[in-house]
Amino acid sequence: MPDFPGTARDDAAAFGIGVNVYVGTGMEVGWGLTNDWYRFDGTTLQWSPVASLPASPRQYCSAFTGQQQSNTYGYLFGGLDANGPLNELWRYDPTSDSWSQMASLPGEPRYAAVAFYQGYIVTGLFQDGTATNELWKYDPNNDTWQQLTSMTGLGRHRACGLSYAGLMVVGGADSAYTALDDCWNYNTLTDSWTACASLPQGRYGAMCGFVTYDWILQGGATDTSTIVDSGFSYNLLTWQPLVDPDPGGTRRGGVLVEASGPGTGIWHTYLGLGISNSLVRKKDWYMAFGAFGISEQTFGELAL
Repeated sequence: MPDFPGTARDDAAAFGIGVNVYVGTGMEVGWGLTNDWYRFDGTTLQWSPVASLPASPRQYCSAFTGQQQSNTYGYLFGGLDANGPLNELWRYDPTSDSWSQMASLPGEPRYAAVAFYQGYIVTGLFQDGTATNELWKYDPNNDTWQQLTSMTGLGRHRACGLSYAGLMVVGGADSAYTALDDCWNYNTLTDSWTACASLPQGRYGAMCGFVTYDWILQGGATDTSTIVDSGFSYNLLTWQPLVDPDPGGTRRGGVLVEASGPGTGIWHTYLGLGISNSLVRKKDWYMAFGAFGISEQTFGELAL
């Protein structure tokens, strides 16, 4: 696919609305923070700029989509700007190509949290370096926040999330940047957490998502000096190594995001950006098609 048109960066945010994917913020080459945004059209397979976030440049934001009546919006939560962690929430309207500031989270500012569809925000890192396991829920219809039962296990940051039989929080790093391998599943109906199968290896800053018929974790770091290109798939309650590595090489702090494909029931999954083990920031962009058998679900089939 065409490269991301902005500067190469890691720790960007992304969300999908319809067939389109929106990508922005992050830390660019030269260690600068960003607030620009771009749309990848899943039909034309081309990029175009959209409205920049009308706020300070930032990285480590968490993004999700939310429904309000019949409208779908993209949301951008928290992050880290030049002054420290944030608790801001911004809503993007794809119809008007505009951003609106919504109610801030009524808790301590944080960054590198996990976000799920319709406004669940869990984990993250505070200003003093403490990793949290708090869970909050944003209500798009009322523009209000509610604190729910905190995640079991250690507080963490740079974890990733999967919506598999609930909301799964996978891996991450503790306050000392030790890579974690545990996995926790949140039941939205009972407001409770249960353990799920641990990763074969601790990871943080990895990318998680749905690729055709498998839920996967790709790349990330195993410690403060090692970024990898390998990953795992979660199927039938166990983690199995992916056969093929990330086609773009080692990657931490990239984006992996799903969007509708052409036709009913078809999805595309996109992977890109991030930073390599040699600390080179990326702007590559790959797309996985939803037409492979289960045994073929690896990023080896991603199209350039």
